[in-house]
This record gives sequence, C-alpha cells and structure tokens, in this order.
Amino acid sequence: MNNSVRTDNGKTTNSISARSDGFLRLIVTLLVLAFPAVTLYINHGDSYTLGLLILIGIWVWIRDSARFWLNRDSGTLCLAFVLLFAVAVLSYVIGYQTEDGFHFLGRYLRFLLIVPVYLAFRRYTPTAKTIFIGLALGALTAGVLASLEFIHAHEPVRIQATTDLSIIFGDLTTTMVLCTVAGFGLMAASRRNWSVPLLILCLAGGVAATLLSGTRGAWIPMLLLPLLLMTPFGGFLKRRYIIAIVLVLVSVFSSLYFIASSGTQERIADITSNLRNYFIGLETTKRQVHGRAVYTYCDNEAAFLNVWMSKGYLSPKLNRNATVVTDPHLSQMRSCIANNVVRLQNDSNSVAAAVFNRIPSQVGRQQTTELLVRGKGKIYFTGAEQRGVSFDTSNYQRVMLIASSVSGRAIGFDVQPDASVWIVPLDGYFGEYSMTLANTSVGQRFEMWRAALRLFLQHPFLGVGTGAYQAKTNELIHSGQVAPFIGAYDHPHNDYLDALSSRGILGFAALLAVLLIPAGRCLRATRSPERARHAIGLAGVLTVASFAIYALTDTIFLHSMMITWYVIYMALFYALLDAKAAPYTNSKRIQ
Repeated sequence: MNNSVRTDNGKTTNSISARSDGFLRLIVTLLVLAFPAVTLYINHGDSYTLGLLILIGIWVWIRDSARFWLNRDSGTLCLAFVLLFAVAVLSYVIGYQTEDGFHFLGRYLRFLLIVPVYLAFRRYTPTAKTIFIGLALGALTAGVLASLEFIHAHEPVRIQATTDLSIIFGDLTTTMVLCTVAGFGLMAASRRNWSVPLLILCLAGGVAATLLSGTRGAWIPMLLLPLLLMTPFGGFLKRRYIIAIVLVLVSVFSSLYFIASSGTQERIADITSNLRNYFIGLETTKRQVHGRAVYTYCDNEAAFLNVWMSKGYLSPKLNRNATVVTDPHLSQMRSCIANNVVRLQNDSNSVAAAVFNRIPSQVGRQQTTELLVRGKGKIYFTGAEQRGVSFDTSNYQRVMLIASSVSGRAIGFDVQPDASVWIVPLDGYFGEYSMTLANTSVGQRFEMWRAALRLFLQHPFLGVGTGAYQAKTNELIHSGQVAPFIGAYDHPHNDYLDALSSRGILGFAALLAVLLIPAGRCLRATRSPERARHAIGLAGVLTVASFAIYALTDTIFLHSMMITWYVIYMALFYALLDAKAAPYTNSKRIQ
C-alpha cells in the first residue's frame, strides 16, 4: 500500500494534513486525560466524550478505512461486542416485547461504538502515561469532592456525584484506584520528586471516594490488590512503593471505618445480619409451602418472630416487656405448627403503641390481611382512615383488616393500660410477613436472583426477552413464587443472571465473550518485559476483573455510563497494545 501523497501542491496538502492530525491528536489526548473526572462530575460528560471520539473515529474510517487499522485481536474484540448487541436484539424480537426492552436496546447500541472509538485511538494513540495520569487525577478529583460533600452533609450520605447512583460512583472510583496502582511503577519512573507523593495522594482520594459511596460491591475488587502487589503481576513496583500503597489503603479504610457518620462500619455489619435474616424468612416460607395445608399461613417460628419484632417499632412502654414466648393457648388453633407468639405487655396507665412490618400485596388496590390475636387492644393499618378492629378476648381469634386507601406496609397495635396482647401474623400470600426480613438490599438481591433463575429455567435458550424481566417476574409474584417487593425492579442486579433470564444461554455466552476476550489479551501483555506494555495489560486485566465482580451484585451493563467506560477503555488498551506491536509513523497518511 502506498503511504505517500503526490500532488502539484503536495507540500500544502501534507502541511494541512499534519496540522489536522496534530489537532486531532491533541483533542484525543485531552479527552483521555479528562474522561475519568468528567464522567463523574459533568452531567452526560461520558456521552459527550464518547460522541467526540465517534466523530474522530468516523473520520479515520473514511480517511484510512477500518480494515487498515483492525487486526485479528481488535477485530475479535469488536466482533464480541457486536454479538452481544445482536443477541439482545434477537431475544427482544423473539421473546416477550416490552417498552423496557426497547430502551435497553438503545443502551446496548453503545457496544457497537467500539469500532469508531478504537479507530480514533489507533490513529491518534495517546501515551500510556497519559492514560494513567487521567485515571489518577480522576481518583484524586473524586476523593477531594466526595470528602467535601461528606464534610458539609448534615446527615449520613452516600456519595454519587452526577452519576445519580452511588453504586456507579463507587464502581468507577474503584476501577480508577486499581488502574492507578497498575500504572504506579510506570508513572513513578519519571524521577520527579513530586510524582510519588502525588500518586499516593491520588490513591488515597480514590479509596476515600469508594468508601464514601457506600457501595459494598465496589469494595470487593480491592481484594485484587494483594494479588497485584505480592505476586509477579506487580511487575515494576518497588518494595517501597508496595509498602506505601498498602499503608494508604489501610489508613484510609481504618479512618473511615471508625467515623460513624461515614456508614462504612454499618454497611459491613449489615451484610451478616441481612443474610441471616433473609434465610430465616425464606425458611419460614418454605415451611408454609411444604407443610400440611392446615399450617400453610402461620408465621410463628421463634427465630422469625424475634427478628420481626426487633425490626418493628415499640413505644418505650412496651419495649422493656416485649418478648417472644411459648403460649399453650395457641395449640387450639389448627393454623399453627408451633406455639410461639409475640407478647406485648403494657404496665403503664395509658395506651401504648407498636408497629410491625408487612409486605403489601401487588395485586389490586385493596389491602387485606389476617393475624391471630389474644388480649385487650386494637389492631389497624397504619395511616388508615378507619378506626381498626378492637379485641378483648382470652382465646385466640382471627382478625381481618381491609383497607383500600393505604399502602399497607405496616400493622399497628394499641395495647390497653395494664394489659397484654399476644400476636401471630398469618401470611395470606407468599412472604406477606415472613419475607419482611428479606426486604433489605442483600435480601432483595437474593430474591431477584431466585426469580431470574426460575425465568431462565422456563426459557433457557434465548430467555424471556430483552427487558422482559420485570413483566415476567410480576407473573411469578402473582403466582406466589417470589416475594412481592421485587416487582418494582426491571433487572435482577446481577449481569450474569440478567443475561440468562432475559437472553438465555446465547446472551450469557455473549456476555462472557465481552469479558474474557479482552481479559485474555491483556493477561498476555502482562508478561511483557516492557514497562508500559506491562502496565497497560495489567490495567486491562484489573478493569475486566473489577467489572466482572461488579456484575455479581448489579446489572452494570444496563447503565449507559458503565457501558461507555468499558467501551472506551477496552478500545484504548487495545489501541496501545496494537500500536506497540505494529508502530505507525504518524507523519504518513494512509490512502
């Protein structure tokens, strides 16, 4: 192929071409430097950056042809991204079509944009240091601004910047930290006295931003750092750098862990309690489903009642005497297996109140519920206009409440002075009371995952249809197979289960290809003795690994910002690796 241009005014043509190339190279470099910070702190900053790169890439495509720049590795990467979109379209067309599915396809379109983005980076390839400086400055910016927001907040807050989701903010700041560590040795080699302290400050800022986001799923990839630092993957990191990085991580985490208003300690502690409570509620529900018909609806396992009571509101007059007890009187009621009940005792001379959680029915506007009660008091839907139902009995009786104008999220009790009330909730449908223990961020995810697996087993090949998860999950709710509180979610908060349930085995395979193909290429690059190539490969591996971990607890590839980040950095890492494998003389124009 002829790499030169011969015209009568060749000098002028070459001069204009050189100036335009220089200008576009400057634009690409500035975009790479600014992209991490712009994504977090400018509305639609990721889309603006992507749009400019697309325009530059299309210009390269027209000018040079894509075939010249695409090689076997980059072509395979682009094909994987295209296949993910193609499978999503096929599943949408064949499966259950919804408005959500149409919107999701619009987001998946961004996967196709890797071709022009790669061409822009391949023609106007920035240096490896430019990439890592941009990531480090992005981490520093996030840390400084997140800390200022935290300091000026009057109550505990999870930082989200302009991403609108603290999960996205936490995920992206964690990725910045990982990539900054990957390029630490390369950037520290500049031999400037201020480079290492500045890098340490950038890492501290990124870790602080991640912790202040409260995104527990973003904290898990931090465990990859010991693998990075203590193994040959560490590459060109000197021992003193490793010690400095470890000290930064430990000191920032410890500082925020012991600051109560940061919520870090509480977020970690909640994981254990949420898991325990979810399985207590699920076990209670299983006993209902698999027990004899006469015992179908009674929630009076001691473990369940203790947690249910602890999660409710009890006035001080009741709190000191509230307990779960065994009541022989309950044996007269054939609707319960055990004899455990919640006992509320009011020793004061005035009425005392208690409120307990319930999951409203998603079917119809009217709320109906039943409980077994004994003693002297009144029961009501909180916020209801009606007076409720009063009772005064020494034997257990069923009390039914009906309301049409309230959400029905809680049941209230008034206990008369110097009286006691014994309570047993009855599930009228799957999880009405038993699954209130699961109505947490952890429990909701587990229940959504159960629904996704059920949908996959029903439609294993192409799934129920792109974007049809919510509609089909509501069918499971109506048939009493999963808890009602997950009906509001249009995805299962897990990319792998979302792919399986919505796009089937084909969609799952396409998702794995988008993750594993770049991971394999970048992993090979980490074996290079060249400092820059090793750093780029390591950053690519850590980016893919972190996204793969985020995908365990969130559907990250349904967020346009996360797709844009992944597309841009995969194209960027590939462009640098390809440029080092086959350098291009930028003064020559390809015809």
